[in-house]
Amino acid sequence: MSIENINNLPQESVIVWLDSTIEKTKDNQDTKALLRQLVRGRLFTFDDPNQCIEHIKTELIRKRVFLIVSNAFGQNVIPLIYELPYIQAIYIYCGNRKVAESWKKPEFKISGIFTKKQPLLHQICNDVVNVCDPDDDLPMSIFHLAERENTLQKLSDESAEFMWYRSLLMVLRLMAKYGNSKTEMIAECRAKYHDNELEKKKIDDFEQNYCPKRAFWWYTCDNFVYRLLNKALRTQDIEIIFKFRFFINDLHNQIEQLYHQYLDTHASIINHHHLRVYRGQLLSLTELNVLKLSVNELISMNSFLSTTLNQELAKIFAGTNDQSNESSSLQSVLFIIDIYNMSKETTPFAMLKNHSWCLDEEDEVLFTISAIFKVESDE
Repeated sequence: MSIENINNLPQESVIVWLDSTIEKTKDNQDTKALLRQLVRGRLFTFDDPNQCIEHIKTELIRKRVFLIVSNAFGQNVIPLIYELPYIQAIYIYCGNRKVAESWKKPEFKISGIFTKKQPLLHQICNDVVNVCDPDDDLPMSIFHLAERENTLQKLSDESAEFMWYRSLLMVLRLMAKYGNSKTEMIAECRAKYHDNELEKKKIDDFEQNYCPKRAFWWYTCDNFVYRLLNKALRTQDIEIIFKFRFFINDLHNQIEQLYHQYLDTHASIINHHHLRVYRGQLLSLTELNVLKLSVNELISMNSFLSTTLNQELAKIFAGTNDQSNESSSLQSVLFIIDIYNMSKETTPFAMLKNHSWCLDEEDEVLFTISAIFKVESDE
């Protein structure tokens, strides 16, 4: 999907959940927490159908809406809103499948009837990915350890790219304070979103109110910053990356600051401290084979790498145990990342709890750009 096509779509995906028991069971509360992380906090919950309908019709007309509804409300609510063009899919989440089967109709945009949270979460994740601009690739470079004593001229193409890209990013960060880098970034964003009033207001807000301490907030909020920067890093669009150099530098510095605080907090145990994080992703067979051939090699991520402490959430993003992926050309991959030997000289990461756009229920761990990992095994 091109940038021009993306700009003609409502930009944010939101989940609306209508159920009178959301806060009454532990399972529903856990489901709510996972849903918030799937869409970066953009979850709206209701126990009153009239308030829900009013909110959808007045406040969400510029969004992509994915609606979860209980049996008790679905039969009456769905006929009133399913024809709204921004309703992408509807999910019936209930305790009795037969009751829902008795009243649902083919035209209702119903993506499924679910009695358990895991199948529901998998389906929503797949639907959101299919509707939105896909991000199925894993932006990375590979360095072959056997070449570590070679000169640059003797490196393989893969290893040379690894070294070149890391050096480029280092230079860009050093250049961040020179020139009108913020002005250049804002001008680029305005050009990309010249016909999108919602994003133009966000760009105005960024221009007037941005400060380095808000870098996490802007990166974790689904907006023009997150989309344009990630796309540029993913495709290695050097021209756009250069224009975002001041923000890249601010985000790196904020990650580094939190990382040093983490080291200081764990100073007494850091020598034998171990942290495990996860990332779930759908990869093409080609990309998966590249990873399999890279066991015992180094890989460098060409972008900021988002991971989670929550293995269950990572599995949802990976689509593991999802039957709908069996015929897909994409492969479910769960990355298990173990971090040892932490020091102020190693690649920084940040625990984003209380620092991201979604302040609560946040398990995200963000690695700085160009983090290096060694591939130990594939299973």
